[in-house]
Amino acid sequence: MQAQARDQLGVWVRLISGCLAAAVLIEGSAFAQEASPSSAPVSASSAPAAVSQTASYWLRVSGDQVNLRSRADRNSLPVARLERDQVLQAVGMEYGWHRVYAPEGVFSFVSGRYVDQTSETEGIVSTSSGALRVRVGSELSEVDPMQTEVQKLLPRGAKVNILGRRGEWLKIVPPDGVFFYVADDCVERITPEVAAALQAKAVRAPRADGAVAATRPAEGPDLSGPWGQRLALVEAAIEAEGRKDALEQSWTKSIAELRPIAEQRTDPAVALLAQRWISRLEERIADQAALRAMRQVAGAGQRNQAQFEREMEQIRKVRERADSPSELIARGQLLESFALRGGVSPPYRLIDPITRAVVAYLEFPLGSDIKPAEYLGLYVGVAGDKRTDEAFGADVITVSRLEVLLSRGPGGPQTAPARTSP
Repeated sequence: MQAQARDQLGVWVRLISGCLAAAVLIEGSAFAQEASPSSAPVSASSAPAAVSQTASYWLRVSGDQVNLRSRADRNSLPVARLERDQVLQAVGMEYGWHRVYAPEGVFSFVSGRYVDQTSETEGIVSTSSGALRVRVGSELSEVDPMQTEVQKLLPRGAKVNILGRRGEWLKIVPPDGVFFYVADDCVERITPEVAAALQAKAVRAPRADGAVAATRPAEGPDLSGPWGQRLALVEAAIEAEGRKDALEQSWTKSIAELRPIAEQRTDPAVALLAQRWISRLEERIADQAALRAMRQVAGAGQRNQAQFEREMEQIRKVRERADSPSELIARGQLLESFALRGGVSPPYRLIDPITRAVVAYLEFPLGSDIKPAEYLGLYVGVAGDKRTDEAFGADVITVSRLEVLLSRGPGGPQTAPARTSP
């Protein structure tokens, strides 16, 4: 994850939102892109920087088309689809998610402007000052690398392994210290012997284009019968549709054609396979909505570099203010939340406007005079009762006080009046 149109970027009076738009879209800015100060924040996917090999263990993917994500958070960017029986090497747990090494085919982005290629597959970081930002890449969509999180900072002289190129961006093997995340309920722990046996079978890796594979969701039955032949025709249509861009794909017709095959009882094995296809395509439709919202941010306007740096300086000053922890227990940009657990969702979330990582989810008690919708997109601090909720991958705060920490525009008050629940 790896930014939404709902953030209402581009409005000057919402200083943080404008700053975020610039960070996402000013590709030519060395400050925003590559010449990063060594103290710049980095995505949680890169921590810890090193993990003892003896602490690792093995996982088998127990579901079909399981999401591999950039952070232990449902709002983070899915970077690849994992196939059933695929083997992963994990190094720990975080909020109910396993932290794993990058499987084959998963990649990160770096700007090609700051890499001297020594061969087709190798290069050396050549920044004149600062460090080179490594950003999240995704096999599932053609995301703008400037929209994705920073995973790691590489110093001048660091080596990178190059997998390919997209325009001015290089796809590289995620460097040491960068990890990815898979939900605990989608995998099971296995012994090293079982892992070796599964790897020996050369389980198919995720497709680099993110398309729904023509390979069946599970080991398939004989399709020579009439129902099997109907299913084979639908699979051919699915393969053709899967070659399109993710947002141009339409699965409604295929699902409609699969339903009578899944409901018939003449050939139960074919019926089961058709039902698995339906489940996979319904998941694909849900992912399209998230991808569509992510791409909308690309329509925001650009800001010039000087203005961007002034705004970033204001953010840093606010983040460094010595507020007492007992008063404000969390700070960040206030956005709506779309994380769901059992149909229940905290209505709002705080994110770090620079790294885009979720700081906390927010709840407001009934009868509160705080109207959070009025502060969407602003950089705020909150006080209240905090609890840890592993299902959401972050703390949940019941807010009793909300304070705007940045001015609403030039000449405006530095801090807006705080709102407190009765």
